[in-house]
Amino acid sequence: MIPGGELSRLIDSAVAKLGKSGITATDRRILANGIRITFITDSRSCGINFYYSKKKGFSVVHSGGDVVLAQRIKGMLLSDNASIPGGTWTGSDEAGKGDYMGPLTVAAVYVDQRRAEQYRSIGITDSKQLSNDSVRGYAERIRSSSIGLFSIVSVSPLDYNRRFGELTRKGMNSLDMLAECHAEAITELLKKTPGPLRVIIDKFCNEKRIAYLLPEGDYILDLRIRGESDPAVAAASILARDAYLAGLDQISRKFGIKAVSGSGAETDKVVRKLVQEFGADVLDEVVKIHFKNTLKVLSLFG
Repeated sequence: MIPGGELSRLIDSAVAKLGKSGITATDRRILANGIRITFITDSRSCGINFYYSKKKGFSVVHSGGDVVLAQRIKGMLLSDNASIPGGTWTGSDEAGKGDYMGPLTVAAVYVDQRRAEQYRSIGITDSKQLSNDSVRGYAERIRSSSIGLFSIVSVSPLDYNRRFGELTRKGMNSLDMLAECHAEAITELLKKTPGPLRVIIDKFCNEKRIAYLLPEGDYILDLRIRGESDPAVAAASILARDAYLAGLDQISRKFGIKAVSGSGAETDKVVRKLVQEFGADVLDEVVKIHFKNTLKVLSLFG
């Protein structure tokens, strides 16, 4: 069945809007219930499938080619739909990125307008503004009230060091590790929830580093500076921090010490004691070895 006139009208408007930004439509094919168009700009090209229904409205789906260009197109065409009443979105944030001891953790949280307001009303905010006890308390409230609406990825030091080694052999770095973890958390969450209109990530890299890792969908990728101002990202920051603290607790129980966050002198002191008692091999299980702290700790052992 050839798509109706409403879809054609929306597509003509979209093509005109993109054309003003130097993105050109070069090919148009009729699908069973939509239209596929190939777009090019500079040396990039991608395919976009367009659909329309009264229930879902105008949908824009990447169908192959350059991921960054596709996300740019979706951002331009869907931005007006991202804040409509009843809209849904996903936010993700991490913990442990700058901490020498303990895991790297990432959480993703799915909200609608009602749940976002609930989070605001109970004081959900950036975990960096909260005490550890408050983080644990809020995390429990989020988990109990939002079953099926969040996902958490926790990469232990042992797994982190293995994965980091694999990435460095490919010429990649810790930001690529973080991008992988955000993508894992978001992908897992999107398997359990209806497609969001927007995915907000507290910005730590450019779009090119992470876009190709994310699942396809007709959502806007929003890499946002100070993303924790959004309630979904704030909730994710709390869940990620709680998972990080749980990782420290696990290390403390296993080795009979008090594992600490950060990467300063206190952290070095704790790690130095561990090396004295268990040998240098213990580092692989408790710290992110590529941190400069490792050289400082080991330098004292000749």
